[in-house]
Formats: sequence, structure tokens, C-alpha cells
Amino acid sequence: MANHRKDSQAEQMYVEYQKGYSLTQIAQMFNVTRQSVYIIFKRRGLELRKKQLLPYLYFNGKKYTLRNTGYYGRTDGERTLMHRDVWESIHGKIPKGYDIHHKDKDKSNNDISNLELLRKDEHARRYSTGNNQFTKKGK
Repeated sequence: MANHRKDSQAEQMYVEYQKGYSLTQIAQMFNVTRQSVYIIFKRRGLELRKKQLLPYLYFNGKKYTLRNTGYYGRTDGERTLMHRDVWESIHGKIPKGYDIHHKDKDKSNNDISNLELLRKDEHARRYSTGNNQFTKKGK
């Protein structure tokens, strides 16, 4: 009887996996570890999705991978952001207290014509969507 219950749970897990949930999400749903879900699927010969590679670009010979924040960041050596490196390659070091803003709000568009230098407080005042020191709480 215990094996039947485990097989039933494994089937339920795999149904969720086929819906597009990740191994981590399924583990959370069933209160087990991600590794447990992986082992359950492998032992039963269930097919796993191929790992998708994240989009990446090269700038000045360095590789930048698209992060879940929408920015391209270096994945080797220093962990810098591409838009900042593009700006610095043209204009030099970014002064302390300043941000580089994407004019079209597309964080993946790192063309120099799309970037502008703003003081951090001005950047937050203009473009921050949440509460900050420039917005009234509760409004």
C-alpha cells in the first residue's frame, strides 16, 4: 500500500511538472526537497525538460547573461552590469552617487544612445514605482 501511495504522489508531481512547474516549485508543493523530486522522476524513467540556456551578449570581449531582473550582467570575473560598462567605455568612471538610466525603460537595450547619467536621488524621484523617500506612504 505504501508503494502505491508513493507512485500516486509521483504521478501527481509529474502532472504538475508537465504543466510547466519547475522541480523546485514541485518540491515546495509537496513539501519535499528538489533533489527528492529529481530522484523520483529519474528512478521512474520520467523524461525531464532540457535546461534552457539564458540569453547572453558579448561586449568588449566579456560575456553578459540576461538576469531575471532584466539587466545583462557579467557571469565571469567581476559581476558588473553591461549598461554600466557600456557607459564607462564611452564616458569614463561613473561618479559616486549616480545611476545609469535606460531611457526607453528596456533594461536589455544597452545602446549608448539609450543610456543617461542621473543622480541617484533624481533617478529614484522620476522612475521609482514603489515607496521611497520621495513618495508619500499610503498614496
